[in-house]
Amino acid sequence: MTISPPSKVNTGLPLEAEILTSGVDSLNLSLGVKWKNTFFHELLEMGKAEAKRTGHPHPFFHNIPEMDEQLVFATLPNGSKGYNWLISGNQYSVKFGKAIIPNSRPNVFIEIRSEMLWQSGIQKSIDLILLFLQKVHAEILSIKPSRIDLCMDLLIPGYEWNLDLFNKMVTRARRRAHYTENQALTGVHVGKGVMSGRLYDKAKEIETVSHKTWMYDVWGIPEVPEDKKVVRVEFQLLREPLKDLGIDTMEDCIGALDNIWAYCTQKWLKFQTRPGKHHTQRKTLPWWKMVQNKYLGVSEPVPAIRAKAVRATQFQLASQVVGLAIALASVDDEFGITPLFEEVSQEGLVKVFRKALRIAGKNSLELKDAVNRKRAKNHRGKAKYQVANYNRLAAGLPADMLTLGIEDDHTWILYDMGVIK
Repeated sequence: MTISPPSKVNTGLPLEAEILTSGVDSLNLSLGVKWKNTFFHELLEMGKAEAKRTGHPHPFFHNIPEMDEQLVFATLPNGSKGYNWLISGNQYSVKFGKAIIPNSRPNVFIEIRSEMLWQSGIQKSIDLILLFLQKVHAEILSIKPSRIDLCMDLLIPGYEWNLDLFNKMVTRARRRAHYTENQALTGVHVGKGVMSGRLYDKAKEIETVSHKTWMYDVWGIPEVPEDKKVVRVEFQLLREPLKDLGIDTMEDCIGALDNIWAYCTQKWLKFQTRPGKHHTQRKTLPWWKMVQNKYLGVSEPVPAIRAKAVRATQFQLASQVVGLAIALASVDDEFGITPLFEEVSQEGLVKVFRKALRIAGKNSLELKDAVNRKRAKNHRGKAKYQVANYNRLAAGLPADMLTLGIEDDHTWILYDMGVIK
């Protein structure tokens, strides 16, 4: 009789992880732009001045018929980090410097946001904003990625998502932290500064923070199964680590997304068995192997996201309106004779809203202007761009296009932006 080790038998629970989607969640671009004239800068300055005067971001929209799209922005009353003008929307945020030609720093900075990237895909998202800039007389000289957020959402068994995960982390980063709620793991954060990574419960984040319920359309599931977790794995890389990986241009970046992901998940961060043992004695967790090897690169666009985002916002705001109307009705003591338990009809709540307008001192014109501003700020519907000079233009006062030095070939821009009708 000889003593020999037993044959290898896999007694672990079956792997049930599933990749739901992967792609680019945020992308920042630094542009060197040569402006053919100062016309667009003048419009930005007008919008900024109006935003300061009213105390509200000043809306404008721009149609891109070639791509059947409409961009909706709000001009903020301030610049940002050395840039003179800032326009912001759910699709993009764009900073503009005063320089007519680029100097030591880029004179245009673009943030392409999550909703746009998942709705249209990375290439169309880039093409659309570049076409907008060309239409407002910008000649684009250079485009460089300054930040990219890559992510993967996966459905994993609930038992895999626990505090022990933090101990199985292997990373080159010095900083690491985990977050809990009622002793349950909610997220892990790794790194700081030019490169960082996160793992977190994406469904919970949608429910409590972002309210991006349209992600369920991207995932292709109506809800998260009771015994599962949707975990987002996300990496953020700034210009420095991108250059270290040999990525300098936008073309480099798009063509190397899978290579960037491989570096992040195979070299920079891993989750392995047997914490504390020598690296030769540790094995990568099976579900993390899926993360390493099944990045899709560029996700398929989901056009339905825009309508879904609108409906989610409408539902949230409608609930708030109803709640406020009920609260106002409950403290209505104007006459002091309303029975305590009198039934309140829907018509009665409509009267409450009208009364709210009177109390707030809002007339119909102010209400209309406020709605237009909110439309642009929340990027819902076709906002009207109302500038201080509009009334002068309409009245024929000395603020017309000639006085502003605007040539005839700019008229279409003014029309698209709502300055003239």
